[in-house]
Amino acid sequence: MAKAVTTRETASLVMSDPRFAKDIEHWGAYQRGEIPADWPLLFIVEGRGLLTTDGETHRRLRLPVQRAISPRRVKALRPRVEEMVERLLAGLAERPAGEETDLRAGFALPLPLDVICDLLGLPDDGDVRHELHELSAAAMNSEATVAEVRATVAERFPATLAALIERKRAAGDRDDLTMDLVDAMDAGELSEAEVLGNLITTVIGGHETTVNLICHAVRGLLTHPEAMAAVRARESAGEDPWPDVVEEALRWESPTRHIMFRYATEDVTVPGGAVIHAGEAVLVPIAAIQRCPFTFPDPDTFRPGRPEAGRHIAFGVGAHRCPGAPLARLEAEIALRRLFAAFPDLTLVDRPPVRVPSLGINGHQELPVVLRG
Repeated sequence: MAKAVTTRETASLVMSDPRFAKDIEHWGAYQRGEIPADWPLLFIVEGRGLLTTDGETHRRLRLPVQRAISPRRVKALRPRVEEMVERLLAGLAERPAGEETDLRAGFALPLPLDVICDLLGLPDDGDVRHELHELSAAAMNSEATVAEVRATVAERFPATLAALIERKRAAGDRDDLTMDLVDAMDAGELSEAEVLGNLITTVIGGHETTVNLICHAVRGLLTHPEAMAAVRARESAGEDPWPDVVEEALRWESPTRHIMFRYATEDVTVPGGAVIHAGEAVLVPIAAIQRCPFTFPDPDTFRPGRPEAGRHIAFGVGAHRCPGAPLARLEAEIALRRLFAAFPDLTLVDRPPVRVPSLGINGHQELPVVLRG
């Protein structure tokens, strides 16, 4: 049904070259009626949203999101992110010493979820935010039935967000991403379906990937004591090692597992000489590619500061590069710096990790640790 690329160079080409489109109309098998109507991913790739369009349509859908998380707005969020981190760490500090704690549930998840909900201007309501996370997880659950995922993405998620929009309209809210999108809809620039689609994509992409980024960085440091020692030494020397830790975490365990799909609009010869023919679908297994030994020597080792770490493509490349990358980096750097300052002897519980059941999300269901200050 699809081809998969296996090197970083080919992945970068497929994600950035205009000869590879996101619009399903370029998929030959789809055009020929060869894709079964009950294929679980069909209604997702058929969608006309931020992740499945090209050209002017994609630019029109992306612009309001890009404006909302501009460098200026991300910089202004720093004090709020720091405040959230301190509040969560204070909660962790109240737990009995030596007790096992799920750092994912107690720290890595609530931080980006609260940040993205603040950015969207959603109520400071734990039930609402928990519901949005549950809907996000259900939408990305590869073990769910087609009917269950369709009900989540096409019915429950949009209904929840539509109700929140009406509440915000009634309250006269204005200065947030949600109302930026609503204003664009009122001006005739976006349809209601496009507004809801953008919000769903932002909720999922805005917190699920950052949860994984924080967890992977913690796991990388705790399973590589030499890396942890090097980070401590750099801090003692007055350096800031945490940006390098974040970049290596993005490389070592990409927060995203697969990027689906690109469709060749003409025959393309890729590095190595293989040909992807017009109409073929291409899958980018990004988590595997981030450990491509041709690009990253000794790829399984977590080594912050490696000179080639900046060549990772965890946020994508080209027109579809994640607009939330600066925000994710900001959250992760603050979270990791403060976490290891508050709990310098943090230890990982020795238990095999269980992955989240998702083709798109590359994460684990828990991060069991013992907190020691």
